Amino acid sequence: WVCLARHEDNPTLLHLDGTKTELGKNYIAALDNLSGVRKDRFRYGKWVAAEGIIYNDYDSGIHLINKFDIPMDWPRYWSIDWGVTNPFVCQRWAEDPDGRLYLYAETYMTNRTVDEHAKAILSEVTNDRGSWTEPKPRKVIADHDLGDRKVFTKETGLPTTAAKKNVLHGIQAVQRRLRLAKDEKPRMYLCRDAVKERDQSLIDRSMPTSTVEEISGYVWNDKGKEEPVKSDDHGMDALRYLVVQRDLRPEVNVRWAKL
Repeated sequence: WVCLARHEDNPTLLHLDGTKTELGKNYIAALDNLSGVRKDRFRYGKWVAAEGIIYNDYDSGIHLINKFDIPMDWPRYWSIDWGVTNPFVCQRWAEDPDGRLYLYAETYMTNRTVDEHAKAILSEVTNDRGSWTEPKPRKVIADHDLGDRKVFTKETGLPTTAAKKNVLHGIQAVQRRLRLAKDEKPRMYLCRDAVKERDQSLIDRSMPTSTVEEISGYVWNDKGKEEPVKSDDHGMDALRYLVVQRDLRPEVNVRWAKL
């Protein structure tokens, strides 16, 4: 399933004759306006390391793959980071029989309410009769805001699980997923073009429009603290929520009694 592609191979961006589609004109123009590491990576596909990058094992030549037909018996998981002025992120993941995770679909959008997002996502996974066209997620892991979680459940019928938010432990768990295992494969892949609808307002501001586009800018702060810079990290948060849920055991509180 691992198959590399370029922007030039994407039919939503370029016609067969090499001319840009309307989406392609806007999207590639925005990439051309980037600078430094982000331009090298997202415009030209070069893997150039940013200073202090957190996920330095990530390699687009390995972890970024084309979409493929996911078997219906692979479990699905959704992970959500709420936002309105900041991006709302809903990642849809599949898990293969060997436990590898695949980000195959994603909503990454600003300036819409939770009920609007929920209805749009539901329309992507159900047909006109309301029947599901892919397996329902075994879990929907979401940031803690109870009001947003209730609205999402009301619209979709899917209960949510509050994310475990230990950032450092979560980052370390993601780092382990990105490293090559004994079979020379990582335990996590991200599908190219997982985002169906690009947020034009983010494109216009040359900001990330997907989880993949956040990775190169996800860096440690430079103040001597073991914490990431809190900027353009909404997909990073959602990704971490899922990996923590799948990989880390709940902490056990032990109390010692005096004898």
